[in-house]
Amino acid sequence: MMAGLRPYQRRRMLPMVVTVAVLALVAAGTWTTVLVRSAADSGLAACPAPASGSAGTVLDAGALDSVAPVPPASVRTTVLNAGGQRGQANLVAAQLADLGFGEAASPDNDSLYPDGNLECHGQLRFGQPGEAAAGTLQLVLPCLELVRDERGDDTVDVAIGTAFTQVDPGRNVQDALEQLGAPGSGENGEGAQATGPRLDPQVLADARESARC
Repeated sequence: MMAGLRPYQRRRMLPMVVTVAVLALVAAGTWTTVLVRSAADSGLAACPAPASGSAGTVLDAGALDSVAPVPPASVRTTVLNAGGQRGQANLVAAQLADLGFGEAASPDNDSLYPDGNLECHGQLRFGQPGEAAAGTLQLVLPCLELVRDERGDDTVDVAIGTAFTQVDPGRNVQDALEQLGAPGSGENGEGAQATGPRLDPQVLADARESARC
């Protein structure tokens, strides 16, 4: 009860109180939407730089969109544990192998982040010769930061950070991987680069769209 107020004064103040409350809720909802959309539009938080040395040059998430991907079997990966969770590099390596990806070296700890403090989803590290391979991996691991370094081969390091969850490509991405790995697409090493994969452009577009982080 509002002591000291006459009945008609209370009746006049009630709509005002309700209006203020509604406006406050609308404002809160609007800011929540803005923040969520901003987070989605800006993608992931940037990965921290290593304490010593350099991982390479960080690229925009869409930097490889103009690069044709290669069959998974021609992609040679090394999975590195940079997030500190024991056994995660081995698990991710096994999941990538199940999807048909090759292996350049056995899973290991990340020498750039020996304390397991890569506080982001992770990184795909590659040199210029490995851009196509990294493009294929990005379909499967869209939340990983793209980092170009000075290596001269086509291998790709998959550094797993603290925010990494799992390897879980959707149906569109699986369709693209299946087309890339189909007979006649050039499944092995230099053959894949020479003949080029037979991948429907629309299938690739759908895969990239659904794989956005």
